[in-house]
Amino acid sequence: MAFTRSQTALFDRRYRALRIYWPTAVRLRRQARADRRAGLPLGLNPGTTPVLQGLIARHDDACERERTRFHVDTGCDAVRLHQLEAELAAALAVLEARAEEVARTSVGLSADQLDQRLMGEQDLPAALVRQRRQRTHDGAAAAARTAHDQAQQSLDALLAERAELTARVQHRLDVARSRVLRLGDHMRRQAAVYRRALIRKHPDREALAHDWETDLCPAPSWAASADLILVPEAGVAA
Repeated sequence: MAFTRSQTALFDRRYRALRIYWPTAVRLRRQARADRRAGLPLGLNPGTTPVLQGLIARHDDACERERTRFHVDTGCDAVRLHQLEAELAAALAVLEARAEEVARTSVGLSADQLDQRLMGEQDLPAALVRQRRQRTHDGAAAAARTAHDQAQQSLDALLAERAELTARVQHRLDVARSRVLRLGDHMRRQAAVYRRALIRKHPDREALAHDWETDLCPAPSWAASADLILVPEAGVAA
């Protein structure tokens, strides 16, 4: 069960971009100048300098921690959601059976059924016999309607519980994704500070400015997908 949502909606409006404090910016620029003097980078992909490798590693570790934390936080809810699927199937079967019973008892008795006499009723007046048969039929119909209402209430309770758990899991998933996307943006902005200082006065500045790959710290598939999976796999903790 899934639905599509714009990725921008994953960000909580209260979230603000993580700041790059000046000591971090100074450190990144110093590392860039040292790497430039050392002849780095040795290629045109993001992982060709120790600084960028470190940023990528930090981002990947943080993403995995968020994913693990999400599964740990929602593990009990995921198990209960899978249990609810089985309980809902059983509740629907019971409701269908109760509906059939209501339909059967809603049909009026025929004349032969009203005149049917049971053991010990041979000497009773015909009107009293018919009254007994009708009263028994009405009681069965009322019992069938009561059982149907109870089955419907049980099904409604299960559906409400599933909706509540699904919303809770979805909210926790949105939080994890927004944190990952926010962290990825923070890492990319740090890399931009480093790259600007690295490219400046670099012998291969033209190639680095135009051909150097810039897809640093892409969001993992579970965070970047527009299709939000509502129910995680049961039993998965990492």
